[in-house]
Amino acid sequence: MTTTRTPIALVADADADSVDIARRELRRHGMRVVTAATGEHALRVAEMQRPDLVIIAVELPGIPGLEVLRRLRARGPVPAILLAESRGAARALRSGDAIQKPITAELLAQRIHDALGRDAGAPSARIVSGGVDIDLEQRVITRDGDPIALTRTEWSLLIYLAANQQRLLNSGDILSQVWGPEYREDLQFLRVWISRLRAKLGGPGSRLMIRTVRGVGYIFDPDASDAVSGETQSPRRATRTNR
Repeated sequence: MTTTRTPIALVADADADSVDIARRELRRHGMRVVTAATGEHALRVAEMQRPDLVIIAVELPGIPGLEVLRRLRARGPVPAILLAESRGAARALRSGDAIQKPITAELLAQRIHDALGRDAGAPSARIVSGGVDIDLEQRVITRDGDPIALTRTEWSLLIYLAANQQRLLNSGDILSQVWGPEYREDLQFLRVWISRLRAKLGGPGSRLMIRTVRGVGYIFDPDASDAVSGETQSPRRATRTNR
């Protein structure tokens, strides 16, 4: 009998009211909630629990919230919602996931839905292309029947790309959504991970499935069948998305 793992959310905040609101909304989304009141505690809890979503106060006691998030994302990408004490701080983060306190249940519910939706997206649960069979729900990939092992980071990148099939994705947007806004300008970092993912998928078809649009970003198109180099010179035929 196969059991489904209940997704885990970490709420890191010393404000009891914010924690209570977050706990209620996360449970409504079917998540198990763990909490921490300091930055150090948040890192310890995250190491043990490996949360699927993090809600974290910017002004967290001890290690600040942004530093905690940076360390968590150094281990692997994780969706996050930031809680800021002031409107200025929320704006300064340049992130749609920054909420000014005091938080409301309605706004937090929307942000939770958005954050979880990035992984769930609306991709087909099954993608078959050029001998590669991708089961997004079960997180299983085979190539010509042989299993392919992906890291957690490679899965996060693939799921985000698959959720936006046949759309032109700006490199900065991919970095922000998969790794966090602090990675937005690190284009070489993204190139490395795209290269690793293509290598795992294997063969010339992997470059075709994840096409490069020079100077802009990438298109995930498992149905592509004509290009040879995998390099697209113009984005005119693609639908661009800025998320």
